[in-house]
Amino acid sequence: MVVMLAVTGCGSGVQGETKPPDTDVQPEQDMIQQSIFGRGEDFGALLVSQGIELPVSTTKVFVNQAGYISDRDKKVMFLGEQIGTSFRVVNRADKTVVYTGQIEGGRLDELSGSYLSEGDFSQLTQTGTYYIETDIVGQSYPFQITQDGYENMFVSMLKNVRDVPLAENAQGVCDICFGMHAIMYAIQCNGALFEEAYKHFKEEEKDKQLVTQLLYFASWLMAHQDADGSLYGDYEATAAFCGIMVMSRDMFGRYEASVSKEYKEASDKAWKWLEQQECDTDARKSARFYVASQLFRAEYNAEYKNIVEDFLKEKDKDYSTQRFVFYGVIAYISAGNNTDRDLCTHIMKDLVDQNELAGNAAKRDDLFGTGKRTVYDSLYNMLLISFVNYITPSKEYTEIIENTIQYMGGLNESGVCYIDGNGIWKELSETSDRNLEWNGILLFGMSDLLKNLIDIEKNW
Repeated sequence: MVVMLAVTGCGSGVQGETKPPDTDVQPEQDMIQQSIFGRGEDFGALLVSQGIELPVSTTKVFVNQAGYISDRDKKVMFLGEQIGTSFRVVNRADKTVVYTGQIEGGRLDELSGSYLSEGDFSQLTQTGTYYIETDIVGQSYPFQITQDGYENMFVSMLKNVRDVPLAENAQGVCDICFGMHAIMYAIQCNGALFEEAYKHFKEEEKDKQLVTQLLYFASWLMAHQDADGSLYGDYEATAAFCGIMVMSRDMFGRYEASVSKEYKEASDKAWKWLEQQECDTDARKSARFYVASQLFRAEYNAEYKNIVEDFLKEKDKDYSTQRFVFYGVIAYISAGNNTDRDLCTHIMKDLVDQNELAGNAAKRDDLFGTGKRTVYDSLYNMLLISFVNYITPSKEYTEIIENTIQYMGGLNESGVCYIDGNGIWKELSETSDRNLEWNGILLFGMSDLLKNLIDIEKNW
C-alpha cells in the first residue's frame, strides 16, 4: 500500500521536474486513488490523522522552511549539476513572480558530497508566503518571509521545551540534566529577553513558563533517585543529577525554603554516594569535576576547589570537547572571586581558540556558513559559539548562529526541515536522538542571536 501511495501521491510533469508540494493532485490521480481502495474516502488524510506520514515527492530546491526575516540575508540552494541559470520567487497566494535571481557557484560540497549551487534573494523584503521555482528542477517547499519570525520561533520554543522524550535510563538522566543546565544558563545570560517573551503567553499557557518546566524536570529526576543516593547506580548519571540539583537550588531555592531543603537533601545523598565510588577513569574524573564545579560555585569549599582546579590544571586544554568538562568550566568561571584568575584566563583563551577554529570552518563553508553537516554536530558547535559570543559579542559569531538556525529549518545539503517555525522537531531519523539538551542549546543560541540583533546590530 505504501508503494501505491508513493506512486499516486507524486505529481507528473517535465522530466527532472518536481511537483510543488502545495499544488493540488490531478483529477486523474484522484480516480486512481479511489479505484485502488474501492471507495472515495481520502485515505491519505486518514493515515496522516493516525500519525502515519505519507511519502512525498522530493524537491531539489532547498529553502529555510522555518522562514526568513525581512531585513536579513536570504539564500536558496539547488541540488545537482543540471539546474539552469535562474530562479523565480513566486507569491503562493496569487502565483505572481515577485523576484527573479541568478543561480551561481555550482560546486561539490566536500562535507556532504552533494553538488550544490546557490541563489540570493535578500532584496525581497515584502512579507508573505512564497515558493521558489526553476524551469528545470521544479519548485521548493513553501516558506514565509516575516519581520518577527525569530521572535515567534523563540516564543514557540519556550512553550514546546518539553516536546522531547524523557528516557528512563542513565543516558536519559544526563541528557535532561545538561538540558536543564543549558536552559538555566540561557536564563541567567538573557533573562530580560525571556521575561519579554512571557508577555506573549496566554493565560492558559502560564504553566509552560520555563521556571515551571524546570521544576517539573527536577521533580522527575528526584523521583528516579535510588535510596542509596544514586541514579541507576551509574556514576555519570548520578554526577549529572547531583550537579544540576545544586544549580537548581542556587536558582530556585532562594525563593522557596522547602525547595532549597529538598534539592539539598537530594544533592547531598548523591555526592555521598559518589564519594564512596572509585574515581579511576577519565570519564569519572570529568563527571566528578562537573559536580565539584557546581558545588564550588554554590558554596565555597576548599575540597571542591582542589578537585576542580587540580583537574583543570592537569587537563590544560580542550575544555570544550566533552559535555561534563564544558558545562563544569561554565560553572567554574562564573563562580566569582574565589576562582583562580590566571586559570580562568587560561581556560578562556582555550575556549576562544576552539571557537576560532569553529569560526574559521564556518568561513570556509561558503555554502551554509556553519562548518558542520549533521544536526548533532551543528548544535554542539553552536553551544560553544553562543557561549563565547555572549561574553564577547561578534557579528561573525552571530551570523554562524543564525546560519545554524536556518540549517535546522531546511537550508541544508538535503533540504530537510529538522525543526519548524514553531520550534517543534520533525519526526525524522536524524532527530530520533533529540533530548532536552537539544532544546536547551537551541534556546541559548536563539536568545543569544536575538539579544545581539537587538542590542548591537545597529552599531555594525
